[in-house]
Amino acid sequence: MITLVVALALLAPNPATIDAPRHAFAACLKRFESQNLAQKVDAAAYEAAVKSACQAEATGLLDALVRYDVAMGTKRAAATSNAERDLDDYRATSSDRYRDIVTNQ
Repeated sequence: MITLVVALALLAPNPATIDAPRHAFAACLKRFESQNLAQKVDAAAYEAAVKSACQAEATGLLDALVRYDVAMGTKRAAATSNAERDLDDYRATSSDRYRDIVTNQ
């Protein structure tokens, strides 16, 4: 019984596989914010630009999230939709943070 539990645990998808792509995307967005702050880009322009920023990192995170969810039993279409919403949340958070910084300067 213990061997079965250990075997199942080893076969289960590891949520840590999402960590590196998540950190890479978040770090890229922070760099993008900093670059735009240094260039004094207004908040509306930043909000439009952040949607296409960090494409390589976004693709890496999207792929990792979809692979994980599919491995957990989620259908690919739903996993893709969930992952795209997660990326949109990261971008919206970045945009909100940027707007707050620009407003309070």
